[in-house]
Amino acid sequence: MFMKKAIVYYSYSNHTKRIVDMIKQKIDADVFEIKPKEPYSTDYDEVVDLGQEEVNRNYLREIEDININLNNYDTVILATPV
Repeated sequence: MFMKKAIVYYSYSNHTKRIVDMIKQKIDADVFEIKPKEPYSTDYDEVVDLGQEEVNRNYLREIEDININLNNYDTVILATPV
């Protein structure tokens, strides 16, 4: 059975999205975007401070359901910001 590839990504400032778009041009893959239920601020410094606070208290931000069944894929590429 031929299985497919999936790219699952999160992009805060669209840099990661642009890289995913380039990968998508090279390989046949389904693309799924991870989106937080409560979006982050557009103020970068505020996001960095909040992110550090969330890490320090082991907080996991809820994300929207992306409706992916990983059993349908033999390769999953995960792309995130640095």
